[in-house]
Amino acid sequence: MKTKRWIIMMLTMVCVASSAQHKRSDLLLKFQERQVDIAPFFEDFPYSQFSLSEDGEKLFFFKTSEQNKLQWLDLTKEKDFLKATDAVDLDFSKRNCWQPMYNEKDGYVYWIGDERNEEIINIYRCNLLAPGVEKLTDVPYIYAWDFSPDRTRIAYVARLAQNEKRLDELRMLDLRTGRDTLVCQDKPDFRYTWGDITWQPQGKGLMLLALKDADRTYANIIYVDTETKQTTVLTDPSKPGSYAGTSVMERWFSDDVCFFFSDQDGYKNLYRFDRRTMKTEQVTRFTSDIDDARFVTVGKKKYLFLLQSNPVETSLMLMDIATGKILYKHSSDLSLSIGAVQGDRVRLLANAASVVFRIIDARVGQKEMVLSEVLELSDELNAKLIHSDVERLSIPTFDVDPSTGKTRTLHAYLYKPKHPLPEGKELLMIESFYGGDNRYNAEYQIFNAAGITVLSPSPRGSTGFGRDFAAMNDKDLGGNEILDIIYCASYISEKRNIPSERIGVFGMSHGGYATMRLLTFPGEVNGHKGAFRFGFGIETAGFCDIIYQHTHSNIPDWTRLEAGDPQKEAARLIERSPLYHAANLTGPLLLLHGNHDNRVHVEGSRLMHRMLTHLKRPHRYVEFEGLGHGIKGIDNNRRFYRECFRFLDDVIGRDTSLYRWDTVR
Repeated sequence: MKTKRWIIMMLTMVCVASSAQHKRSDLLLKFQERQVDIAPFFEDFPYSQFSLSEDGEKLFFFKTSEQNKLQWLDLTKEKDFLKATDAVDLDFSKRNCWQPMYNEKDGYVYWIGDERNEEIINIYRCNLLAPGVEKLTDVPYIYAWDFSPDRTRIAYVARLAQNEKRLDELRMLDLRTGRDTLVCQDKPDFRYTWGDITWQPQGKGLMLLALKDADRTYANIIYVDTETKQTTVLTDPSKPGSYAGTSVMERWFSDDVCFFFSDQDGYKNLYRFDRRTMKTEQVTRFTSDIDDARFVTVGKKKYLFLLQSNPVETSLMLMDIATGKILYKHSSDLSLSIGAVQGDRVRLLANAASVVFRIIDARVGQKEMVLSEVLELSDELNAKLIHSDVERLSIPTFDVDPSTGKTRTLHAYLYKPKHPLPEGKELLMIESFYGGDNRYNAEYQIFNAAGITVLSPSPRGSTGFGRDFAAMNDKDLGGNEILDIIYCASYISEKRNIPSERIGVFGMSHGGYATMRLLTFPGEVNGHKGAFRFGFGIETAGFCDIIYQHTHSNIPDWTRLEAGDPQKEAARLIERSPLYHAANLTGPLLLLHGNHDNRVHVEGSRLMHRMLTHLKRPHRYVEFEGLGHGIKGIDNNRRFYRECFRFLDDVIGRDTSLYRWDTVR
């Protein structure tokens, strides 16, 4: 479940003296005759991607300053972020660091990452007492990894090739000797994939994820016997199951019994596996996804602590393992993730649309649980980081929900700035994909600080509403998900009385594609008509040609799932590529991209820039040297927001400088 636990927030803190020391005034940006102070996000609280050690006593996080640093705090001694210690002497604005995990056995922090933001992913480690870095593997890409129960070995899945030459290996690394051994290779009928690995307590087997025929809509749990090398599929391979709804639990219940998650019944539920009989059975039958589960010990008895969440609320439940009965339930309006469990204490990481960060302890009893704050930010700091009032909306879209027989509605959050732009100059920005989460979002708050309203909807394809809703955009990239955003735009334009020319879209990656698709939409898809003349768009790390994306990405199976087969369905994929509808552009477009991006190649934005230049359509292109898939580092973030506000100033004034086709590098 580690891949689901990361709380990713673009935040930041006080920079110390260096040769390139920033003045606080450097982070004071101008927009519409007001000053937008982004220093609170990049100096006062520059922290993100929080995780805990297994005992919950060490807090790890990233600090964005002159460099992106992985830092840690010993929560038993200190809760002041200013007193955090660097875990390793590396700048993670120039390289990736995913899933940092502390190993109390040897005192090292381990992570998977790369060295140039190019996503050649391997395992690295550093000792907290002597922060040098050691590279432990040398493969093209690592999908999954985890420690053995005694923390002396790591099992990992290495991807050695992709597309028609795809080959993955399950390997085992001994941390004491450095010996790296092959357990087995996957086969075409079941390909290994992203996710977590769990060890049988005595090391006799490994559980992990595999895709039937490499199809991400048929995710399965498999068990690999490390002695015989035999693979057993534990889920029903004939039933669809999503990658996001399939995962393993971190620990086994006993030497022979463990639990895992699958959404083959439509929602992410809990299943039980018995190694003695090699059989599985479904334990829960919820109609809302389980987010995570851990074993807790109350008295001398083990129970299951369940976390069930959606974009609206989180439920904390205690389950009797023997009977499967839910003993009680506690609801919270926070977005919670399990950081660590010790006995009857569950340490939770928390945030929400209007909550920046908290750590909460849940003391679990047989009849109730008691929650207490371990760490929270001051009111003064929260006031600097929160600039909006948030309203939840249900927005009607274009089709009928067959489960109700009524018009389908979409969940959304509306972030209303506390100090909006004056009447007649209002701007409203809609996230084009990956929106709707009940999580703190610094980007939204920075736009709110500038007086801009933000709408964050959950179009079809979003997670949190069950497998079927998340799968509604499978092989329909640029289709009905785009109509959802068009209907959201029409709804919010009328609700807020803001004309279309002052409503724009923005997004990153898939959202960058969706932004370009919305600004160039030809008016009809899948037999449904839709139209909204968006006034502007900001896309980050997006792609404008679906087939080019498939052939130049390090995750081509994503394109096949979302869009379809690039060879058999080439005509449809070309028709849904914004590059070929660029003449339809309804308003100015800002394109931003890092030139080390291997997930979405920088040509995904460059191609659109060249086409719009040829067509003499209003746009601006900004390229970031050395960045991969996203914006990292205080200098790059300052530049990102400066370019956004410069662009938006031109949008409001319809400045003719947008017609100069200026490219910023």
